[in-house]
Amino acid sequence: MNINKTIEILEALASGCSPTTGEMIDSNSVLNERDVIRALQIAIDNLKTKEPRTISDVEIDETDIKAVIELFKEEEQNPTSNKLVDFFLGTRKFKNQTLVLNQLYGKYQNLYQKGQLLDFFTQYLADNNLINRNNRKNNPYKEIDFFQKETFNRLSAKAINQLKEKIDVLGILKTENLSEYIQNARITHPRAYESWTDTEKELLSKAIEYTNDLDLLSDCFQRGKGSIESCGQRLIYESQNLQDDGPSAGADL
Repeated sequence: MNINKTIEILEALASGCSPTTGEMIDSNSVLNERDVIRALQIAIDNLKTKEPRTISDVEIDETDIKAVIELFKEEEQNPTSNKLVDFFLGTRKFKNQTLVLNQLYGKYQNLYQKGQLLDFFTQYLADNNLINRNNRKNNPYKEIDFFQKETFNRLSAKAINQLKEKIDVLGILKTENLSEYIQNARITHPRAYESWTDTEKELLSKAIEYTNDLDLLSDCFQRGKGSIESCGQRLIYESQNLQDDGPSAGADL
């Protein structure tokens, strides 16, 4: 329970009300005794003036930090200090549901304040050489808006089945010593955290000639939408820079 919630409860009790229902407390209750009310008020005043904990007071399991950073990278998002704070406090509703549904999302929401964690993660990223202030500049493919355009799909049911079969044939190489968060991710996306092979990239390159539907592509490639979007953006960007006309409209998957 955080300090603000604690103060809210104590103030309700000091006012002679139930902090849950708001109903007046029985006049015979010990909470209505003068000394008890004074004690509650002193506690409230002390909590309101209490100094927030410093960076040295923050204790977050480094395994959790590394797991979330890896999660962000898998979903092709830059793990900035602000994003890490919002993730661990559960204060940002990320569009990517894989992030929101992760078991670590909001884990520390009742333990630390936002400013406190922001200082902590800013320092952590700097100490571990993980700061990337020029993400867009270093990754210009992120400007590709192919998947943000109106959704379209020209893949037939037969083509979709063929694509799924070809993905199944690729198999999964990363199967041993998997961390718990990877195992959980693979419940929804069996190929999560698997390296993209040239064959798989070629299949995606052909598929996006016919569709930009990330839900469909996620189902076919058994990966998170963030991973597919980023790989697709790279392929399109590289194709544009090479002035490549791409595969013909009639190419088979």
